[in-house]
Amino acid sequence: MQQCRLACFVLSLGVLLFCCAGWDHESIAQDTASKPVNKGKTKVCRELLLNFRYLCLPVKTGGEKTWMKMVVEGKTVREFLIELAPNPRQTDFLVPLDVSAWKGQKATLIAEAIANDHDGLKHLVLSDKRGDEKTVWREKYRPQFHFSPRHGWTNDPNGLVFFDGQYHLFYQHNPFGVTWNNMTWGHAVSRDLFHWHELGDAIWPDELGTIFSGSAAVDWKNTSGLGTNATVPLVALFTYNGPSMRYGTRTTQGLAWSNDGGMTWKKYPGNPVMKNIIGGNRDPKIFWHEPTSSWMTPLYMSGNDYAIFRSPDLKNWRKVCDVPALGCSECPDLFELPVDGDKTKTKWVFWGGNGLYVLGSFDGRSFVRESPALQMKWGGNDYAAQTYSDTPGRRIQISWMQGGRYPGMPFNQQFSVPRELTLKSTPEGIRLCANPVAELKLLRREHLQIPRRPIDGKTSFETVNDELLDIEAVIDVRESECIRWEINGRLFEFDLVRKEVKHADAVVPIIMENGRIRLRLVLDRTSTELFIAGGQTQLTACFLPENSCQYGEMKLRSRYLTAVLERMDVWSLKSSLPTSLQQK
Repeated sequence: MQQCRLACFVLSLGVLLFCCAGWDHESIAQDTASKPVNKGKTKVCRELLLNFRYLCLPVKTGGEKTWMKMVVEGKTVREFLIELAPNPRQTDFLVPLDVSAWKGQKATLIAEAIANDHDGLKHLVLSDKRGDEKTVWREKYRPQFHFSPRHGWTNDPNGLVFFDGQYHLFYQHNPFGVTWNNMTWGHAVSRDLFHWHELGDAIWPDELGTIFSGSAAVDWKNTSGLGTNATVPLVALFTYNGPSMRYGTRTTQGLAWSNDGGMTWKKYPGNPVMKNIIGGNRDPKIFWHEPTSSWMTPLYMSGNDYAIFRSPDLKNWRKVCDVPALGCSECPDLFELPVDGDKTKTKWVFWGGNGLYVLGSFDGRSFVRESPALQMKWGGNDYAAQTYSDTPGRRIQISWMQGGRYPGMPFNQQFSVPRELTLKSTPEGIRLCANPVAELKLLRREHLQIPRRPIDGKTSFETVNDELLDIEAVIDVRESECIRWEINGRLFEFDLVRKEVKHADAVVPIIMENGRIRLRLVLDRTSTELFIAGGQTQLTACFLPENSCQYGEMKLRSRYLTAVLERMDVWSLKSSLPTSLQQK
């Protein structure tokens, strides 16, 4: 029997080393027990000595799901649903689970119910490497300057906070597969909003539930008491979703904090700090309200209803007002902006996850609406946007580009280009505008300036030969009824009679300025973002690039009558992926 076990171990080791060629300092986890739980299914336990940083789990996308737990010293420290690959040949990618917090300790990994012939647990690897070093950032559909996770599924941006020169991006993340599940807070940091360093998952599920959306801020006055004499704490308020962990209550709100600049996080032992109120109430967005010396958070309640809560210390909350029938839904944000840059004239913006917003006033006691629900963003790939806290003088927003497709990739979904929000006076009233942050210009390289020229029914011209583009244009359309703009395989059709532009599945209103349309178009490998009239209207769309797509040519054609291209500037953009791994 001992000889048989030794032979099986040697065979498994050989297969793993072949599949993970180039790894070093690694070991194979060993099987300790198995027990049948029902016909055709087996509960398998594997004992591990956590002597390396990562436990690498093989994933087969679309494979059979199994619930797994990792137990250290009798306590469940991780549990998750995973499509565990049955053998190395069927592995699509490896998930590196960071186990450094328990280094040197023994752990038991339990698969609750897997097929009797499933060998996935025999092929786990402990290593100081992630296992994807030869392929990551080189994938066919990898966005080149929009953030996407190294692996796994992502959706809502969370916890956007600026501190000590770094932008922190937390986000809904399934570390164990490319479909929605196992919600944790992933974490990445950047100093310019484009060159991101992924730190790994920061806030994990526990007995209260998975970690749904929320926000973060700097507790400069240490009102929470969670800081120290030497540190200013970063604080986060997030939604626990109990039922998705097979136990726990309906949605509640939890508190976490960091005393090392956001690198590591601890959950408040008195969680939840807000119990379930109604339905699936969720998505707190905290901010410090100086006039009342208190923390505030809008909270989604249900339907189109919200409420605003107040706290002196982030631990004890009470409702200050209801904000019913707002016309928005989910993922609220509430912030104050100057109108036309005038700090003596401000409005509050109440933003909903579906991209509708309402202008009004807020005094710490009630939000008073001063506009109907207004729409700035269009297209089916823009949802759950959130703005950064602690960015003096700027209001920066990032959105989930919901619904993108990335077949065969170890990741799923991406985020929008960071956008700076402003309020501007227009003939229709005060409106919220969004434009790419100025930092995008740091990625510009080759520049082509296209001079003024007429646009007729067959205007074509050469342009920058690149898939990554940033384009600014002004077109005089007073003598035209329709313009078709084709660039890098993407088509925009401007109907100047109906004053709308069609792109992909979206129909977006055109705002004209003295007979002209002013455009900014940002193109990445799998996405387009169009900003019209200084960002009064914004369209976001995801796509899969066609292999036959020809770069370097642009078609800009006017039907029936002639338009005039007054100016156009085209820049190619650099990838913001890690320098040594950029796409060539």
